[in-house]
Amino acid sequence: MAQELITRDRVQLLFGIVASPVAAAVAPLTAEAKVPLIITNAAGAGITRISPYVTRTSFTLWQEGAPMGAWAAKQGWKKAFTAVSDFIPGHDAEGAFTKGFKDAGGEIVGAVRFPPANPDFAPFVQRIKDAKPDVAFLWVPAGAQATGMMKAVRDLGLREAGTKIVSTQDLVPDEELPNIGEVGEGLITAGTYTIYGDRPANKAFLAAWEKEYQGKVIADFLSAHGWDGMMMVFDMVKATKGKFTGDEAMKFFSTWKTDNSPRGSISIDPATRDIVQDIYIRRNEMKGGKLVTTEFDVIKAVRDPWKEANPEKK
Repeated sequence: MAQELITRDRVQLLFGIVASPVAAAVAPLTAEAKVPLIITNAAGAGITRISPYVTRTSFTLWQEGAPMGAWAAKQGWKKAFTAVSDFIPGHDAEGAFTKGFKDAGGEIVGAVRFPPANPDFAPFVQRIKDAKPDVAFLWVPAGAQATGMMKAVRDLGLREAGTKIVSTQDLVPDEELPNIGEVGEGLITAGTYTIYGDRPANKAFLAAWEKEYQGKVIADFLSAHGWDGMMMVFDMVKATKGKFTGDEAMKFFSTWKTDNSPRGSISIDPATRDIVQDIYIRRNEMKGGKLVTTEFDVIKAVRDPWKEANPEKK
């Protein structure tokens, strides 16, 4: 599809992509055609290195997983177990949490990966329960699997057995909170965005969202990342008066920044073409009969830790 858009439709920009394997497959085409790709979700850390014509306004799992691991160890939790979906972002989430937790003095006592499509979470949650860790880091793709995972945690009494549950925002996307309900109460996550963030730009974004969708669709981090990606594109189009080459667009994107994102101040790191942003530590709570996400701590201006730990070879 990307190849058709480039060769047949002569598009000047590609935008979006949910899954990291798809983004990794499309990226080489952008280098050959010199057509920029703005990634608004796919979170695999290495994707921007595949092509100099790829930039990202979403996040990497390392940006969320490493701070979450460090934070968990600082709570005095000594032993952790990781359970993740067996594909690129799951591997990134596992590696990031593991490094953050171990670097802060913790020990990983077990790890498991499960199929990314339609898994039965109960056997994997049981393995965590049998290991009796202080904390379990869980990662699944955002959406219905998040609800399935949390229900397995409830049904097997994992938290009642004394294990704390932490994750990234994928486990509790805002649109899934009504489905997860009280089973998600007390869950701690690291994330870039929630509709409950108390920021003027977020309120403006949600007002525009409500005007468009009139309560039929709940915004989430995917929505905010797409909004910011299009804001960057609009800024580039204005700056170039709509006339730009792929190289001119990438030059603009590589130094773009704004304080007017729903998630706070964001910028693109010119060295990596990846996003720099605040990472929030959040707690899920029941308020007024519904599950909400409350930010209670923040790590400012986080670059992708994977790229910092693995500098590109020249």
